[in-house]
Amino acid sequence: MRQPDPTDKGVRSSVADSERRTSRRPAPSREVPPSRLLALFFLLMIIVYALVFFTGGGSPKPKLGIDLQGGTRVTLTARTPDGSAPSRDQLDKAKDIIEQRVNGLGVSGSEVIVDGKNLVITVPGNDGKEARSLGQTARLYVRPVEQVAAATAQQGTPPKSASSEATSPEAINAAKTARQAPKNADAATLDKLKAQMAKLDCAPTAADPLQGNDDPNQYLVSCSQDGTQVYLLGPSIIDGRDISSASATTSQQGGGWIVDVSFKGAAKDFWPKYTAENIGKQTAFTLDSRVVSAPQIQGAINSTSTQISGNFSQDEAKNLANVLKYGSLPLSFKSSDAESVSATLGFQSLKAGLIAGAVGLVLVFLYALIYYRMLGTLVLASLVLSGVMVYGIMVLLGRWIGFTLDLSGIAGLIIGIGMTADSFVVYFERIKDEMREGRSFRSAVPRGWASARRTIWTGNAVTLIAAVVLYILAVGDVKGFAFTLGLTTVLDLVIVFLVTHPLMVYASRSKFWARPSVNGLGAVAEVGRRKHTASAGEDSSSRPTASTGGGSR
Repeated sequence: MRQPDPTDKGVRSSVADSERRTSRRPAPSREVPPSRLLALFFLLMIIVYALVFFTGGGSPKPKLGIDLQGGTRVTLTARTPDGSAPSRDQLDKAKDIIEQRVNGLGVSGSEVIVDGKNLVITVPGNDGKEARSLGQTARLYVRPVEQVAAATAQQGTPPKSASSEATSPEAINAAKTARQAPKNADAATLDKLKAQMAKLDCAPTAADPLQGNDDPNQYLVSCSQDGTQVYLLGPSIIDGRDISSASATTSQQGGGWIVDVSFKGAAKDFWPKYTAENIGKQTAFTLDSRVVSAPQIQGAINSTSTQISGNFSQDEAKNLANVLKYGSLPLSFKSSDAESVSATLGFQSLKAGLIAGAVGLVLVFLYALIYYRMLGTLVLASLVLSGVMVYGIMVLLGRWIGFTLDLSGIAGLIIGIGMTADSFVVYFERIKDEMREGRSFRSAVPRGWASARRTIWTGNAVTLIAAVVLYILAVGDVKGFAFTLGLTTVLDLVIVFLVTHPLMVYASRSKFWARPSVNGLGAVAEVGRRKHTASAGEDSSSRPTASTGGGSR
């Protein structure tokens, strides 16, 4: 009998076809055990919710935007030293600086508009303090201290809201005459300023006509911010415009909050020289004509930075650093009383948006159940865990960067969660492709994942780039939409890699989940079996048959 020769053309063709089928897709590399991936995700979730409940007061509620919970509005009325009307360019520049301050505080959902000769600032929540801090003129000067004394209480101090006449041009000029003197003033003139120190009303509720209107090149009688001390200050030695950066931090000595300030330009070289020549003397940092801090120079400061201390709270230090970082306003403003603004959309709109999102998620889940059978429950589990993680992060971002959730942000969240469901579809379809090649459910999962994760990476990368570009270029509500879209895109990768894939690996190893009636992959498996049978038939028909012949020897 003649044996088949491996070198025969038919045998070679059969072997090559078989090799091509088995090597159509590369075998997946060794992967991290699914238990470790799931443990990592739940560890992250525990950390997030530990921060939610054990820091920042422990309130598990996110901050809502103006359109959902309302806010506080403060109107800033521009004023000039000579009483003339401010120009439109000055108002626009002031608006731009305030918007930069708003962005420096994070995605806070605040609004800044020009209304005639006024600026109107609206911030979420019921506290108008933030709106007023955004509207600070923030004219910072460094002045030498000539004399300091305890403030004398004055009788009949009118409240700021009742002292509109105190901010008139006449009142500003009168205050300058009484409380300021030229740089070359003689001793008699300075004695008059010292006498004025006892007459100055330093109560926090007193209106100050010189607030943001003092002449930095002259002597100045000024109060401390807490109203307990009054100072006679020399002409300014450093202008706030020479500040290159400012940041809030905690003091290494007492642990209180301070503001680190770095100088630029001429101040960068002047400050070390000045401190070396004036050891033991006090130097005051004034903000809008009030003394924020007046430390004593203990020794030469050789760096180009210094610290402003003043018994600040964390929020006060951050607000001060924020306004100094983006520069002073070209105008001084008188702020009105804070007024409450009702929600532009309100609770019903929030409820309608959440219902719409819930209906969409239910429809996605029903579709997954119909099309993927019990594998749809893995989709539901992943979406629920994604929503729980997103909620915790929203709460923390509201505390840390002032992020407020509005309807545009909710839209970004819903779209992002929809993209998470899209990643599931990509993954499941790759598994079905592998099973059409004749592989079992268990062997199709790792091979399908090796192919699907590249597509998931690419799709999410494109979405993330679009969200980042939109966030950089957009303003207002669109910025909040872009922020939440980018956040949920990143979480999509976290959920798919740390939750969905490990759950699928466990499902592929279970006899229950491997049943076609459970996973809904029976039809696909049948296609794979038929294809495998057909391929096997082609292989057998292409093999040469052995023939018997009686030939003589």
